[in-house]
Amino acid sequence: MTLTLFYPLAGRIKTHDCIVCNDEGVEFFKAQANFSLSKILEKPNTYFLRKFLAAEPESIQARTGALLLVKVTFFQCGGMAIGISSSHKIVDASTLSASLKSWTSMAVFGSEHALVPEFNAAELLPPSDDFQPLEKIPGKCRTSSEAVKNPSKIEAVSSIIWKSVARASRSNKGFMKTYVFGQIFNIRARTSPPLSDNLAGNFIGIIPEKLDENENGDDLKVLVAKLRKGIEEVKEFYGKRGLDVEGVQAMLKCVEMIRNEEMQDNYYCSSWFVFPFYEVDFGWGKPIWVSMCGMTFKNVIFLLPTRDGNGIEAWLSLTDEDMDLVETDQELLDFACLEPSVA
Repeated sequence: MTLTLFYPLAGRIKTHDCIVCNDEGVEFFKAQANFSLSKILEKPNTYFLRKFLAAEPESIQARTGALLLVKVTFFQCGGMAIGISSSHKIVDASTLSASLKSWTSMAVFGSEHALVPEFNAAELLPPSDDFQPLEKIPGKCRTSSEAVKNPSKIEAVSSIIWKSVARASRSNKGFMKTYVFGQIFNIRARTSPPLSDNLAGNFIGIIPEKLDENENGDDLKVLVAKLRKGIEEVKEFYGKRGLDVEGVQAMLKCVEMIRNEEMQDNYYCSSWFVFPFYEVDFGWGKPIWVSMCGMTFKNVIFLLPTRDGNGIEAWLSLTDEDMDLVETDQELLDFACLEPSVA
């Protein structure tokens, strides 16, 4: 029943910009593990977690097969793990969260309680033949001289990670580069008026903030101020114009220009704090642990809440050389521990 509401997930990718809703369906698998769930929780291993996915992220099946794959693994202790893989061509974290919320509501309370998605993106972003580059776009990189008095937890953690990865890259390469930290954000909440949380699709943007060679990357106040500056620019940009084709194209053009710069390292950070994945309950209780797995792109960072909501799990995908230095960065370790037990 849930799949009939989120019907595009039952389709297949035809070309890079076209998905055919042909009702081929979602792939669902069941598996039995010969050990207890506690083995995973006591010492989480990123690579081992990939065994709970229905397909390897780099595989042809993951790139060209079903848009949503679900694998349920049962443990000897009676616990279970649900591994979910989805295509980012059509699903972002908000859409994935909404689909899981609808699925669990229908499973526990019946179809009348299902969350109904909205597929009206075409009305918000109609075709446009006239594209005028915008001078002022979200994520414009500027130096801020004003310190942020009360940084959020996300801003504080992001700045510490930005400092650590930039320092690791600089040490391995032997020279200072420009380091871009791209904050990935949910466009739905930034427009005026806000778009519906039930709007299905891929509505994310990137705020790229630069740390140039001549700037002090060891000063966390400088990094926090840059991150805050980018968020404020996004609020002003979308608050005035809402969501339209020109705005999206201008942002994409800015991001593409930054990606094409050879003498810089780009890092992309996504926070999942606003998505209620820990509230997902199919009738067996809420999850003990929600985690990432299958991260294949380099220089990508995900920030997830801990189960109690008080802590932050940072998932980093870096080159082996940079990761070795980040894992021994004492300043980072003063605030964090590596692969802690979640049992």
